[in-house]
Amino acid sequence: MKVYKQITDIFVKIVSAALMVLVAGIVGIMLYELCLRNFFNKSFRSSTELCGFLFMWMAFLGVVVLYDKDRLITLDMLYVRANPKVQTTFWFINKLFSFGLGIIMIVAYKGMYKINSTSYFSTMQFLSKAWHFLPMAIAGGFIVVKTVYQVLDRIQTQRGKAVH
Repeated sequence: MKVYKQITDIFVKIVSAALMVLVAGIVGIMLYELCLRNFFNKSFRSSTELCGFLFMWMAFLGVVVLYDKDRLITLDMLYVRANPKVQTTFWFINKLFSFGLGIIMIVAYKGMYKINSTSYFSTMQFLSKAWHFLPMAIAGGFIVVKTVYQVLDRIQTQRGKAVH
């Protein structure tokens, strides 16, 4: 279990660094575009598509960090004041739905891949739109892996408490 956690922690650190680069990229492109338009009366044609591409990556990779830190909005506010057995039951239901969401994200990417792999951006024709949606599958995969870890860890912890 420790190795499992270390691998997910390293992945989250890599994703966090990538998020900083993505945000810096979006800001840099926007500043560059503002300077081109206001000072030179020109425009970088790909800026809108490139910012959209970077934003998509930023949004879905942000889900990875939020899920890891348990910061996504859930319905735990409905059962947080309930007795521990009810909380545990709803926690497992929540994890079941999280696991399902991760699977859906992966399956959706796989289903869209055939179309998106042959579709290209109008101003960046070297870049397939399959790359645009790849972070959705990455986030879905992380949610699945992290959920499995969380469930196994919770079961192991509860068994340890029951033994003592």
